[in-house]
Parts: sequence; structure tokens; C-alpha cells
Amino acid sequence: MQPSEMSSPLDGKETEIRTTFVTRLERLIQTRRDRSHDMNPLGLRLLDHSIQTTYQDCIDSGAYEVARRIMSRHTPAAEGR
Repeated sequence: MQPSEMSSPLDGKETEIRTTFVTRLERLIQTRRDRSHDMNPLGLRLLDHSIQTTYQDCIDSGAYEVARRIMSRHTPAAEGR
């Protein structure tokens, strides 16, 4: 077996981490959509900061394309920001 054919145990862990960040990003954006009318300005600001931070985590973990697609559907201005 060639070294390039062997998978590292880290490959699975990295995939798991990417999946965690992407899932978190989707959940935060869904929360922003569903609950923005119930939140005060500080709560919205904190949630928006969480979304941006999680987006950066996605990029840093190698899930840029997926995160970009998710963020392209997220428009805070249209959600009563």
C-alpha cells in the first residue's frame, strides 16, 4: 500500500471538526432567522458575532466552500437587523 493510499486517523477527526463547525453555522443562522424578532439588540449582536466566528472556524478548518454557500443565504439586513 502506498503512503498516499493510507488514511491518517487525523483525517477522520478533521472531517468531524469541519462537520461540527458547518452544523453549528447552520444552526446559528437558523436561530437568527427564527428568533430575531424575540431578541433585543445586544442578543442580536452576540448572535451575529457567533455566526461570524463560526464562519471563520469553518474557513480555518477547510470548509470554505460549504460555509460560503451557507452564508450566501444569510442576509441579516433582511431579517430585521
